Amino acid sequence: YGEECRSKTYPPSGPTFKGNVPTYVINLDLPPSKRWDNLMHDKKTELKTVVQNIKDIANTFFPSGKVVDIVDNKIARLTATLPYPFNEEIQGIANSSGIPLG
Repeated sequence: YGEECRSKTYPPSGPTFKGNVPTYVINLDLPPSKRWDNLMHDKKTELKTVVQNIKDIANTFFPSGKVVDIVDNKIARLTATLPYPFNEEIQGIANSSGIPLG
């Protein structure tokens, strides 16, 4: 970390400030499988990074890779048991981002 702790710095600035956080509107009138498409279009790379970090952590504790395999391939089927609209929203996020459903 290369920055000193600062106070009373609103609005934000400094070398680590990357700009304002964007606002997204999730249109609940859209079909559940399409509601998150715009956000996933913009944040697909970041989401893939987070998921990969979680997999890396899991593989640190369980180096065989079996835990990640179970989540990616077997637990994914459980999404069908989630109540509507959550099941379709999760499937839509997976489809939009290209990340496995698990």
